[in-house]
Formats: sequence, C-alpha cells, structure tokens
Amino acid sequence: MRLFIVAATFFAAAGAQAAPASCSDFQEAFARAVPELKPQFTRSVVIGGGSGETRELTTATRVEGRLVCDGQRFVRFETQIQMPSDPATRDAFFRVQQAGVLAAMKWPRTRAGQVLLSMAGEAAEYLRASQERGDVFVAGKVERHAGAAGDLAMMWTKADRTFIVLPYE
Repeated sequence: MRLFIVAATFFAAAGAQAAPASCSDFQEAFARAVPELKPQFTRSVVIGGGSGETRELTTATRVEGRLVCDGQRFVRFETQIQMPSDPATRDAFFRVQQAGVLAAMKWPRTRAGQVLLSMAGEAAEYLRASQERGDVFVAGKVERHAGAAGDLAMMWTKADRTFIVLPYE
C-alpha cells in the first residue's frame, strides 16, 4: 500500500509538471534557451482555411521552424534544415531542437540533449539502412513517446532533417 501511495504521488507530480505550455510560454522559454540565436516567432499570412495559427521561427542561422497554435494553446513545433549542411548549421539545429524540447516538455537540458542525441543516432542508422535496402522513400524516422508530456519525432532524408514536438493536452 505504501508503494502505491509513493507511486501515485510521483505520477501526480510528474503530471503536474507536464502540463502543456501556452504558445506565449513556449516562445518565452524557447527564447531563454537559445538567446545567442536571436529567435523570433512571426505570424504568417495564410490565405484560405485551416485550423490554428502558424508562427514562423527566424534565427541568426539557416535553421527553419514553425510553431502552430490554436489561440493560446500550443499545438506543434517543427524545425528543419536542408542537407547537406555545414557543421555550424547542424549545431544550431541541435540547439533549436533542444530549445523546443526544453520549452515544450520542461525537461532539464541534460535529459533533452541525451534524448536528442539518441534519436539522431537511431535516425542516422535507419537512414543508412533505408539507403542500403533501396527503399522507394529513403528516410530514417524515430519517435519518442514522452509520457504525459507528449511526443517527439525526428526524420532524416538525404535532402533535409526534421524534428517535431507534439504536446498532449
């Protein structure tokens, strides 16, 4: 019984910490995580229907990104680089991915970095295997289910690398 109470307390605390961020909270936490990249989120002009509002990420680097919100509710963060790329761009891409995880999942920097490095290693291996097999769509795709915090996805192709954060509600 005592173990059950300790476990219930732990998961309740974890659930409280994993509450989804609002879009403004995400943007503020993201900017604090990578001030050296001078990140800015600007609203896109969208013609036509669709749900949500997209905010384009601009940085002092060649890393692209999009933040999707529904009102103040954080829906998705996606970042991408074109390949081939130089080491400085790949380093900035890693820092943008890490900032996205820090802002959305509220994880410590070390945990976010370890998860991203693990995912990148797997994506690189899956991309290599996909090339060797001669797949029609050559890609390495990895997903991580982060419990109550949401999901992370990474996809590498010969042309680009993409990373997506999807919070749970």
